[in-house]
Amino acid sequence: MATSFATTIKPYFSENDRNSMNNADHTGGFTLDLWSAADVKKYFSAIKDAIDSQSMPPGGWPAAKITAFDADFDAWQAGGYQA
Repeated sequence: MATSFATTIKPYFSENDRNSMNNADHTGGFTLDLWSAADVKKYFSAIKDAIDSQSMPPGGWPAAKITAFDADFDAWQAGGYQA
């Protein structure tokens, strides 16, 4: 079964994460909706880089969560970005 955005990827992003990325004042004018499969797909590489460098979300994630996210995020891409 392919990894889906709704059941696997979206839950990584809290409502606070989503609100922060939708706030142009917080992001320097750039916004994206972390609960939108289309937005997350469009910015796949930038999101992965930001998570891995712990520049996103605010405060970063523990290493184990980053490792799990990377595996799930790559599986989502490999599976054709299933909604």
